[in-house]
Amino acid sequence: MKAFRALLIASFKQFFRDKTALFFTFAFPIIFMFIFGLVYSGEGNISYDIGLVNQDISPAGLATAQGIKGIPIFKVTEGVLEPTLAEMRDGKYKAVVVIPSDLAGNIPKGEVSYVKVYYDPSDMASQTILPILQQVVQEINQQLSQSPLLLALTEQSISAHKFGGMDFLIPGILAMSILFLGLFGALPMVEWREKQVLKRLGATPLNRSTVVFSQVVYRVILALFQTVVIILLAHFVFKVNMVGSWFLLFTMVVVGTLTFVSIGYLAVSRAKTTESAMPVVQLIQFPMLFLSGVFFPVEIMPSFMKPIVAVMPLSYLGDGLRQIMVAATPQNSIVLDLVVLGVWFTATALLTIRIFKWE
Repeated sequence: MKAFRALLIASFKQFFRDKTALFFTFAFPIIFMFIFGLVYSGEGNISYDIGLVNQDISPAGLATAQGIKGIPIFKVTEGVLEPTLAEMRDGKYKAVVVIPSDLAGNIPKGEVSYVKVYYDPSDMASQTILPILQQVVQEINQQLSQSPLLLALTEQSISAHKFGGMDFLIPGILAMSILFLGLFGALPMVEWREKQVLKRLGATPLNRSTVVFSQVVYRVILALFQTVVIILLAHFVFKVNMVGSWFLLFTMVVVGTLTFVSIGYLAVSRAKTTESAMPVVQLIQFPMLFLSGVFFPVEIMPSFMKPIVAVMPLSYLGDGLRQIMVAATPQNSIVLDLVVLGVWFTATALLTIRIFKWE
């Protein structure tokens, strides 16, 4: 019994001395709990911006428009068809609903009128908006007449491309891969510092900048190769097509990789061991994954968290990749995505140069 107690105590001592084990046992699940709690705490306040084009000013058309405006989670703005669709393509609206001009004329004849909804299949919000509109149209139809069917919903994609589930997922997977490659790519430098490799290199004619530059270029090349592999596998296995410019895609990947490599070096700039650096990298990684819109729609987040999303570099990388790869409705322009990533890269690189510890 005495030997058992001694072994048990020794195991606990070893566990509490292992910072990585402590992090993944206690801090990791607690961070997850708070992140998911914060994300889903905004579910009761979800709202979607919807464009409404009413082409029938009869009582029936006005009643239909009023029914759509009465949906609590929709912020409805009325307008003219073409300008409203243009605004939707620029990211202002999640959907555009068009009430047909023949509604009043078809009701007395018992003919069906079709309410058309324009949506973006690459936007996860459409999976929520379309069923709600379908239900609302059915309720309005029941108010008009139990039988026959007088009002129905028809869906129209604003994209020229056909999308499947994997089309939505691949840009997010690529953004996540670049995040991992950049942040965890800084850990070998910590290992070199811990084993005094950097100190020995400092005694040679080799410049420190050459060491760092070689590591950064290595990560960029690896990211480009990783991008090609992911896209080829997605195409041949899941029939996903890359619809945008390869040059623009590679530009986004390079800028994103530089940004996250720089953030990774800043995160471990003072870490003395790999074990102490790992939790720091994890603390940066997980909030970015779950608060950047890569896995969760921004709309379900509470309003106080949206400014956090707006400053996270992964939000801009994911948005840029979606626009280029699947022609998704933009959250921002491609230029703004690149500029924000470039600002993050410049700021973190300058700060890293200032505080990075070589020994």
